[in-house]
Amino acid sequence: MQVTSDILGGMHAISGPAMQDCSVFGAVETIGDAWSWMVLSEAIVDGITRFDGFQRRLRIARSTLSTRLTRLRANGLMERHGQEYRLTEMGDDFLACVMTAMAWGERWCDDDDGEVRVRASHRGCANRIHGELRCGECRALVRARDVSFDRRPRPMAELPLRRQRTPDLELLQRVCPNSVAATLRVTGDRWSALLIRESFYGSTRFDEFQQRLSIATNILTQRLRRLVDLGILSRTAYRQRPARHEYRLTEKGLDLYPVPLSTLAWGDQWVFAGRPPVRLTHEKCHRLLTPILTCSACTKPISRSDIEFSTSNKFD
Repeated sequence: MQVTSDILGGMHAISGPAMQDCSVFGAVETIGDAWSWMVLSEAIVDGITRFDGFQRRLRIARSTLSTRLTRLRANGLMERHGQEYRLTEMGDDFLACVMTAMAWGERWCDDDDGEVRVRASHRGCANRIHGELRCGECRALVRARDVSFDRRPRPMAELPLRRQRTPDLELLQRVCPNSVAATLRVTGDRWSALLIRESFYGSTRFDEFQQRLSIATNILTQRLRRLVDLGILSRTAYRQRPARHEYRLTEKGLDLYPVPLSTLAWGDQWVFAGRPPVRLTHEKCHRLLTPILTCSACTKPISRSDIEFSTSNKFD
């Protein structure tokens, strides 16, 4: 029986009930935090391969960078060849996550002085482009309201989560201001990413978020407040005594959908070896949804080898 939400849209051994049940969570745990995303972005967009190159671009402590590179190697996204850290096929395939984050950041967060602009050109059609996710069957653009799911991931109760220090997301955008960092300011820690996932699965109430994620109430309160302040969620009272509120995705939040969708698709492929634990249906064509990254100009599928990146200051 198909479960539908009117606001949906949401190869390594893994363990724990939530990881076995959710490609987004599996991807988040495999990739790591915002700094790991930024390392992968630098490798994909600018071809950075050396430790000093990553440190110069990201301006983070050597110990922090070393930890992230070690994790990316251990989880199969990078390999070390002498002094170079090179993307594997698994790391190359993270392109869609980077390009959807880049596109959303450009649309909604283009207000920071000194921001570095990344331009992408498709070698196939010679046009300047941004990455889009389209349905692999009908090739229509995938939008949150056009997607349904067959089931929700099981609640994360009693999952022994690996402890991790939450990155300073405000610092991230200050030290390396670009559109990917602007998006990671919203999605770049575990709990924010999972709250956004739950919002696309239809969760709206504090108690439901808490029950689904087994998150401490103080952390949940802080993350929800932050997502409201950033304009991703709206907060509306549905009961006066006692006061109770609903948290619903705004237009800005709904437009974020390609980022968790590309993360889910990456997790389906690389964490679950092509066996998705949750199946999505594209309601435009009523077929199972396999999102593909396409050129925004010619709509053809694109991979990293098809794209030429260039960077400049936003005022250049």
